[in-house]
Amino acid sequence: MKNLFSVAGKTALVTGGSRGIGLMIARGYVENGARVYISSRKAEVCDAVAATLSEQGECISLPADISDMAGVEKLAAALSEREDKLDILVNNAGAAWGAPIDEFPEAGWDKVMDLNVKSMFFLTQKLLPQLRAAADAEDPARVINIGSIDGLSTPLMETYSYPASKAAVLRLTEALAAEVLHDNVQVNAILPSTIDTAQNRAASPDADYSDWVSPDDIAAVVSVL
Repeated sequence: MKNLFSVAGKTALVTGGSRGIGLMIARGYVENGARVYISSRKAEVCDAVAATLSEQGECISLPADISDMAGVEKLAAALSEREDKLDILVNNAGAAWGAPIDEFPEAGWDKVMDLNVKSMFFLTQKLLPQLRAAADAEDPARVINIGSIDGLSTPLMETYSYPASKAAVLRLTEALAAEVLHDNVQVNAILPSTIDTAQNRAASPDADYSDWVSPDDIAAVVSVL
């Protein structure tokens, strides 16, 4: 299986790679021989996680807050200074906001839509030269967008901008895939349900964790995209 879906020698960038789903993905790539860049908003956390993952392989910290265009451009420039080619871009960084419908603020709407959708598009745009340079017909470059099952179903919590953003991720993925296919760049999305992470356990301490998706399941799915 590792030979069939090998990432050995590949270069990957995982946004939001210091915790949760992003950390699961980054760890899987590192353990299987890829050179992995991780990015997250908190530099000290990003640096520490990269140092830990580097005990298993090669992981480099590129801290950036990509919630606005300045952060997107900073991250793209930092990666471009180090790499002429990028085999895998995982657009994982995201946010959620919960509030009752009568109190839901504009700030909560804008924060989620900007990070989950706008930044995803523009980071992909800025890194297309590196993705195209890595791609060929036999071995395309990959963009993997992290969506959510909430983009297809009614969420259980009052997080109105979050399901809207994740529905937008699906349509954005389709549009990007159609546009860059001729460049041998494949664009896919995965739609996790509830993932067994420390953050989700803290948010739902009374939940039944037995049917939550495991970290290994996420890493396995991403490895074949």
